[in-house]
Amino acid sequence: MYHIIGIRRALICIYRSSLIFCFALSMGCRGRCCPDHQNKSKKLPALEEKSNTTQEDNEPEGVDTGDLDGSNDPKPLINQVKRRHRVAKVAEHQQAIVLLHGLHRLSYDFNKMKEVLQQTFPYATIVPLTCVNKDPSKQGGPSPTVERSIKEQAELAYEEIKTKVAYGSRVVLVGHSQGGLRGFVLVKEYRDRLKSENGIVINQLITIGTLWKGAPVMDHIKNIKNFKKKFEKIEAILDTIKKDYAKDVIKYFFKFKPKLAERWPSLYEIAVPYFMKKKCPGAADLEPGSAFISKYVALGLKEVDLPITAIAGALTDFSKLFNSFPSSISKQALKELNATYAELIGGNPHDMLLPVATQHAEGLVTKNFKRITVPGASHGNKVGVSVKRGLSELNNEQVIQKVVECVEAAFYKQKEEKVIEQEGYVSLAA
Repeated sequence: MYHIIGIRRALICIYRSSLIFCFALSMGCRGRCCPDHQNKSKKLPALEEKSNTTQEDNEPEGVDTGDLDGSNDPKPLINQVKRRHRVAKVAEHQQAIVLLHGLHRLSYDFNKMKEVLQQTFPYATIVPLTCVNKDPSKQGGPSPTVERSIKEQAELAYEEIKTKVAYGSRVVLVGHSQGGLRGFVLVKEYRDRLKSENGIVINQLITIGTLWKGAPVMDHIKNIKNFKKKFEKIEAILDTIKKDYAKDVIKYFFKFKPKLAERWPSLYEIAVPYFMKKKCPGAADLEPGSAFISKYVALGLKEVDLPITAIAGALTDFSKLFNSFPSSISKQALKELNATYAELIGGNPHDMLLPVATQHAEGLVTKNFKRITVPGASHGNKVGVSVKRGLSELNNEQVIQKVVECVEAAFYKQKEEKVIEQEGYVSLAA
């Protein structure tokens, strides 16, 4: 009996203890210290942010889903770059370049330049005008560039352009020396006529070694005694460079009857200017004080708004003219030679015939006039005698390059475009 009562009391105690433990456990799980409670009450960040996204949005970040094809093949790297290329401002079939040679010269002076221009502008019509070519069979004979005034020469050039340049063409004129002035008259007098009669539009004039203010060397014709006094200082040095070179240089200054200038200077000073005006108007026009230079050109530059680019050569050192130069000539003697010659030419810098000041029309009022100087370029292929190759302005690589750049700017513009290119491959395999 007592055993039964004791067992029952023990069971009652165990039951009560179990109830107390369960109650305490349930109260503890409702508190903040329970890890399970914290985990259940806190949402996962991914689920919280993407609970309303589409399936496409739930793809892993930083992965291009288009490449998830299960392939381990290498994939191209895409790179966007900017590229510049030229676009024609003037339709290529309308492009034309007209070349005008200088005093007492020939159209084939432009052979090298023409070749380069044709390579650079393969669709352009390139015309070296021949209307005032001298007759190569008549050595020392008169040339149309001498016998005709520059205005008359321009009229002949106008007629030739009409026959050799296609209707509707856009023209760049390129003139060397006197040819630049011939081109200027074409612009001033015949630009509108070419457009109305033949649909030919002159877009630009490029001049090379052009005497916009005349040739100062021509003033020596009127004062030979003063010239001879200065020239005597350098005669011996010139003859050291080459035997009788001084006589060759005299001929370079006085192309007409140099012996007469040497023997009877007073007679020469009176007779030659008169003779030139009557028989050689093309040469007389080049005097700094002529009506053509001092009035027509000087006033015309104020009015003409067509783009003009004046390229000037500059070479002032005799030691740079030839492949070899005598070592016996001292630095002081060379300095005296260069300085005296520059004084006779009309001042430094110069291209061995014309000062840069006249090539650039310095001091004259201009409208749309650009100036470029090319060091190391001489006016022609002779300074009394032949100079080394590549120096003369029409064969000088730097001069030709400047002409190319000017023509390029007249006919084309640079356009920038974005280009997609593949630079290499990357594998997506781990």
